[in-house]
Amino acid sequence: MPHIVAVTAEPTLTRIASLALGTGEIDCVYHFALNELINAIHEIKDESQLDMLNILVDGRRLRDISDLPFDLIV
Repeated sequence: MPHIVAVTAEPTLTRIASLALGTGEIDCVYHFALNELINAIHEIKDESQLDMLNILVDGRRLRDISDLPFDLIV
């Protein structure tokens, strides 16, 4: 269960990554439109952005805002 989280609407993946992978103080970043962000990254077909997105999502450092209530219940 995450202890310190950030909630964002940031559209730039590099800024999100700096929060999620920064100094380690933030356990998880919740994005209010993660599905739309994922679709946008896939549309631009930038391999480096796709790699970063996969690292963040697979590592559970970036999650959808709809997951937050369920994470708080646990």
